[in-house]
Formats: sequence, C-alpha cells, structure tokens
Amino acid sequence: MAAVDRLAIDGGTPVASEAFPVGFLGSAEIGEPEIEAVTSVLRNKTVFRFLDPKNSWCTRLETKFKNLTGREHALAVGGGTAALLCGFSAVGIGDGDEVIIPGYTYIATAAAVLLCGAVPVICEIDETLTMDPADVERKITPRTRALVPVHMRGLPCDMDRLVLLARKHNLLVVEDVAQACGGSYKGRPLGSFGEAGCFSLQQYKVITAGEGGIVVTDNPDVFQRAALYHDSAMLFWQPGETKVRAFPGTNFRMNELEGALGCTQFDRLESILARTRKVKRGIVEGLQGVEGVRLAPVNCPDGDLGIAAILLCETGDRAKRFAAALNAEGIPASSVYDKTVPDRHIYCYWEYVMEKSSSDAHGRPWTSPLHDQTRRYTPDMCPQTLDVLGRSIHIDITQRYEQKHVDWIVQAVRKVAAALA
Repeated sequence: MAAVDRLAIDGGTPVASEAFPVGFLGSAEIGEPEIEAVTSVLRNKTVFRFLDPKNSWCTRLETKFKNLTGREHALAVGGGTAALLCGFSAVGIGDGDEVIIPGYTYIATAAAVLLCGAVPVICEIDETLTMDPADVERKITPRTRALVPVHMRGLPCDMDRLVLLARKHNLLVVEDVAQACGGSYKGRPLGSFGEAGCFSLQQYKVITAGEGGIVVTDNPDVFQRAALYHDSAMLFWQPGETKVRAFPGTNFRMNELEGALGCTQFDRLESILARTRKVKRGIVEGLQGVEGVRLAPVNCPDGDLGIAAILLCETGDRAKRFAAALNAEGIPASSVYDKTVPDRHIYCYWEYVMEKSSSDAHGRPWTSPLHDQTRRYTPDMCPQTLDVLGRSIHIDITQRYEQKHVDWIVQAVRKVAAALA
C-alpha cells in the first residue's frame, strides 16, 4: 500500500491537517446581542417574569415558539425535563399509565414518565436512530396511555406511522423535541404533532438559554394544565384566567435572564441550521457509492437538522475499528464502544429504571397496585437497539465547519472504508 493511502492509525499521514472546530451549537454564537439582552434585564431589575408580563422576555420567547411550530399556545419553563413533566401532567399521565419511549433517548425522558407516577415501556429504535413503529405497536398494552416520539440528534421520527398508531389505539402523543428544535417532518414543524411538544434550551442544544424549556400545544385546556403544573401559585399571578380545575403544581418558572438569552439565541436558529444542513448535504453527496459503510436512513431528509452524520457498519467490531481509524485521520467520530463513561442516552445505562429504584419509601410508582408489577427491565431487553447503536458511527456537525472539513470527512471515510474492505 502506498504511503499516502496508509491509514494514520497504522502510521500513515492523517487526512485532516488541523483540528476541527469544537464547541456547542447555540452557545458558540453568543456575542454582544446576548450580552446586551441579559444585561438589560439586570439594569431593569425585573428578573421575575410576572412582574411585567406584557414586556416579559419569556412572553416574547413563547411567541417565537408559537410562530415556529404553528401552535396556539406556548409555555416557557425551567428546563427540558420540566417541559416533559408539564406536558405529561397536562395531558393527564399518572398512576397506572404506561408510556412508550425509545431505548435511545436521554434518561430524562424516562425520568419524567416516572415522576408523573407512570411507568416507561422501552421500545426498539430502527436504523434511523428513532423509535421503531413496528415495535411500538408490539409494546402496546391495555395500560398504555401515550407514546413519546424522540427526534434524536436532530433526526425526525416516522410521524406518519406513529400518529396513525396513536389514533388506532386511542393513545396520546407527546413529542420530545429536545434535540431537534427547528426540524420538520414532511414540511410540518417538529413539535406540532400530537397533544404537546416539548423543547429544551440547555447548553448542548441548537439554541440555548443555559437551561430552559418550552411546551407547545393547540389545546387550551392542556396549556392551562401545563401552566398550573409549572407554577403552584399560577392562580395568584393570573387570577381568573384559568378555566380548568386547579391542582397542586411545582415551580418550573423560567426567569427573565433565561428568557432574554433564549430570545436572542432564537434569532440565530435559522442561520445555524442553514449552515449545518449545508455541511451535511456535502457529506451525504460526497459519500454516495462508498463501499463498506453506509449512511443511516433518515425519515425526512429535508427536515433533518444536519447536526450529525450517522454511518452504519455491518458489525459492532467493524464500527469500533472504523471510528478509531477516523479519529486517527483527524475526524471527530465515535461509536458506542468509544465511550469512557456510560452513555445515558442508551436505556441499558438507566440504572434507576433497570433496577426499578425510587426515592419513595414505598417504592412508587413501581409498587402501585394500578401498575403491572411483573414488568421487568434488563440490559439486553432491546437487542435491535443495541445492535443498531453498536454498528453506528457518529460524526457531530457544527455550523463552524467549512468546506475543507466536509472534504476531509468524505476523504477520510472513503480512505478508511477502502483500507478495511
């Protein structure tokens, strides 16, 4: 083999001649507009949103998400997990209910189900890295109340099939859009399907408020119930506006500092996604016809955020070798086998679900007489999910990548694929 073709992992010359840009998506864009917006809140000394609701940054952020999703209502809350909790509580998820979630999502999805008193039922993902509709249907029981499509890594779920399944079995749909703000499915914004959509503005996300989340819905009762749940004193701040029956809530209010940062970041969303999508299009086009590895299918390529390129190998061992070789070429790539810490996005690392542990002295919700107390969780219960993730190679994409980074990724993947063939 010629020296120029020898893999860097074997002593050859790496494809990339310099390190790739690092950093998060939204927070990498933070500049003077964000600083001015947050500083203006401090100057005004109005940090609590309900002191001046009409001029609230949080209210403006809610309006932006209503416009983004086409929904009638939006509620700003303290985080993505809080958004899920508010969404589940707003549609009435509780003791005795089962909620189907995918085996590849952040542990917070399962935690939110449990905190509402319901039990998560874990379904398989398919090669799109999103929930497998066929397995969703297999997991439905008389206790199933809802399913949660999670648009992982900016990749849209197969919403046609999932919505049809929900209608067929009279189930609720609550979307987890934490990693897919700004995405769509067949021209329809993610978060606009089902009873509610839940977003996250945590630092790892496309746009950020540091923390923070949004719940969107078209149902005024769902919105009011979410508002009641997110604030135990909601009836005091906005007396007379709530038509649904009151119930105890929490304190998941967003503050004006987060609202100001979130609003300013929101205005960067379109630009960020235009750049990540351009990068991914270049990678996809450049890898057409490559042998020995293939791009993972995408349910709706036009709605993909373009924040990750997923490659699939025939076996887990090959994916491990392939990812290691790409890293040696200077390409920031990983497989599930590269993790030095357990990946809390994979169900088998959700200890308190696998072990059915609880903060409750009585072991609720697991011990509730309304639940199926024979339900068991094991690390190998979703073999298809582990197989897909084991065979996948993840290449993160940021808006800071240039054409040279696209070229290096394409060249390196082709080089490694040829060498390992």
